[in-house]
Amino acid sequence: MQTLVVIPTTIKFFVEIFAFCFSIGFVAIIAGTGGGVLFTSFLLGFTSIHPDIVRATGLLSAVAGTRMGAQTYLRSIANIRIALFLAAPYTVFAVIGAYFGLYLTGHFGSYGVAILKLMLGLIVLFIGILYIFIKKTEYPESEGDRITQKLGLEIPYYEKSLDRVVEYKLKHAPLAFLICCGVGFISGTFGLGAGWAIGPTINLIMLAPLKVATTTSAVIISIGDTAAIVPYFISGSLIPIFAVPAVMGLMVGARIGARVAVRTKARYVRYILTLILLFAGIRLVWVGLWMMR
Repeated sequence: MQTLVVIPTTIKFFVEIFAFCFSIGFVAIIAGTGGGVLFTSFLLGFTSIHPDIVRATGLLSAVAGTRMGAQTYLRSIANIRIALFLAAPYTVFAVIGAYFGLYLTGHFGSYGVAILKLMLGLIVLFIGILYIFIKKTEYPESEGDRITQKLGLEIPYYEKSLDRVVEYKLKHAPLAFLICCGVGFISGTFGLGAGWAIGPTINLIMLAPLKVATTTSAVIISIGDTAAIVPYFISGSLIPIFAVPAVMGLMVGARIGARVAVRTKARYVRYILTLILLFAGIRLVWVGLWMMR
């Protein structure tokens, strides 16, 4: 009798996690962002699931989503030179961030969890505000700069929609390098992934074409977050009964959302996403402060 009770409960939990993550993946892909931000902020803000489990699963979800297309990206549009240049700092600091996050929850107990949620809430609020003002550019104009040109990061690519090879110049490579250090640390510490930051950094700061920025960021994230998962895996934070339906839901939701996105005005979905992020950020800050009192 006990087995009969456990199995339906397990199935119910599996279905609930799958459905929740499906909706996250669906909305995130239409709004043009990664699902890690919504996944981590909501589960840490509105559930009692241990932060280590949530963050480990969030990173795994980010890797699963980007790995689906990383191989294709490498053969077509992605700039492998930018990817390797920025993946190095992102990966190193993502691993450092993962160990820092585990240290907080492991050595400071509930106080460490409170600090983690408070910090995440502030970051999510910042991301929400960022979405209000950020304006991506499909083909930004740039004359390049001396340092970036010496690094030789530009690689022309063939654009099917224009039926020609697109050549472009890049700028501010050192600044992008430093930003990836910070973003990597945030991603590893909170399990957010980095779709919200790496793409805009390559597009708006380095001034690469939007498609190059998007595809290259997917390669960088797949490399860095794979490494960041290792500390969580070693600590036993990856729980299959939770991770499997979560990753499946996000991937299926993203795949279906990508088809719907063609016929949907992403701008309105992006406004809704921004409100959701602001709400989740306020909730995390409140929970963090309440736990610290």
